[in-house]
Amino acid sequence: MPEFEDPPASVPDPNDFESEDVDIDERLELRAAFSETLTQHGFPDTLVLTRERAEDIFHDRRIDLLDHLKDHEPDSVRALAEELGYDKGVVSRDLQKLARIDVIEYVEEGRAKAPRLKHNHVAIEPVV
Repeated sequence: MPEFEDPPASVPDPNDFESEDVDIDERLELRAAFSETLTQHGFPDTLVLTRERAEDIFHDRRIDLLDHLKDHEPDSVRALAEELGYDKGVVSRDLQKLARIDVIEYVEEGRAKAPRLKHNHVAIEPVV
């Protein structure tokens, strides 16, 4: 069995750092403060997205999907597409994009994946 050498003394412990040495993006700090304020005022489980991200993701059809998921629990992507009268492939691609940014998740129901809202609220970070 090979023996491992102790790490060189020059390798810093990743848990040993001064917080003032860390340069945190101002927008990230703002988003965290905004999220905390929403939680304190009765909006827990709120996903906060950047304005740019929201502009890229949300359009009328995807808003329709989210509105429908707010009130219904379709058994599958196909069922959701049929309920709304959209093409299954288009709905599937829209849901994949929403899942990538953590807005929806899939619940396994047999062989089908049932789309569900992942958060109670989604907010867009303030513009100013």
